[in-house]
Amino acid sequence: MRELGTTAIEALTELTGQAPDTAEHDGVMTIHADTSRVPAEDWQSLLAVLETGTFYGLTTTAAGTSTVWLSIELETPRP
Repeated sequence: MRELGTTAIEALTELTGQAPDTAEHDGVMTIHADTSRVPAEDWQSLLAVLETGTFYGLTTTAAGTSTVWLSIELETPRP
């Protein structure tokens, strides 16, 4: 699953023009990227990247900055 995270980081870097923020905790990789400068025609590609995550979302601040995030489970949960 780590390769999914690497692929998502590379794709988000290309789409946003800057490396996203990443963190790992308890077997989950979380990736945050500023999308304020992503052109409208690239949002379909952006959504395709987000859909590789276990969970994903979009946050917009009062200042108008848009940030997408996704979480990828690196380990298979145990029953």
